[in-house]
Amino acid sequence: MTQSVVVQVGQCGNQVGCCFWDLALREHAAVNQKGIYDEAISSFFRNVDTRVVGDGGSISKGKICSLKARAVLIDMEEGVVNEILQGPLRDVFDSKQLITDISGSGNNWAVGHKVFGSLYQEQILEKLRKSAEHCDCLQCFFIIHSMGGGKVIHSFAYNNVKV
Repeated sequence: MTQSVVVQVGQCGNQVGCCFWDLALREHAAVNQKGIYDEAISSFFRNVDTRVVGDGGSISKGKICSLKARAVLIDMEEGVVNEILQGPLRDVFDSKQLITDISGSGNNWAVGHKVFGSLYQEQILEKLRKSAEHCDCLQCFFIIHSMGGGKVIHSFAYNNVKV
């Protein structure tokens, strides 16, 4: 079984990523109606036993207990990540895999790259390392982000149009 880690960056990356996770869960539920943790779902999700405290609660076989996305969410404006954490997918994301700030870069790529990139580089690498350690056989990282135009994607994402 190979696994992938999804890295969602910025407003657009987190909104498109949220649509991806919703679609992945709905498609798997339609195919696997018995709720078994199989190879298809393990590519993007960990099956976690919530009764075990800490990081050691992963279950590799059997019934689905609690799915946690193999994802790192990064946004220097906490608004979109907070919306995700208050929405229907709130239990899918591990709070230890989120990186947010309150000031934001104002849709200015250079500010995000030069200012926040250097401030959060170590924290981002640590969260990516921990996500990779949860994989038995890491295949790849998916990076979802936008260099501009996030406002257009925003309107599509909330009108249930899958991008």
